[in-house]
Amino acid sequence: MTSSLTICYIPDSVKDELKKFRFLKSSAMNALIMKIDRESHQLETEQTLNDCSIEEFKEELPSQQPRFVLLSWSKKHEDERVSYPMLLIYYCPNGSSPELQMLYAGSRNSIVNECGVSKNIEVRDIDEIDDDLLDSKF
Repeated sequence: MTSSLTICYIPDSVKDELKKFRFLKSSAMNALIMKIDRESHQLETEQTLNDCSIEEFKEELPSQQPRFVLLSWSKKHEDERVSYPMLLIYYCPNGSSPELQMLYAGSRNSIVNECGVSKNIEVRDIDEIDDDLLDSKF
């Protein structure tokens, strides 16, 4: 018998925001930046960026605290098809406290499931996030 340990609680308001974000009718890059409250262990939406660039959402990420970023963008394929992939980025900079790293790492699977994404990546260095990384995942 297996059971899953829920480390962070995802409130209904955040679930609603995730659903709304997944069904955006935008062809631009959009980012939903989320954090876990250290005291309540509750997932919170920190910021939503619409029609942003990779550089713009990277500027919003703290240098020493983990975050989850749900990212959607428009991708043009070689055969001229256009798709709108979605990816969850678990951003965990090297300078993060071990307590926060464990809190975020332990919550990752349940957040991936709640976001309804099939692709997720872990990034330690913010400079890793670029077009090549996104293209390599799709």
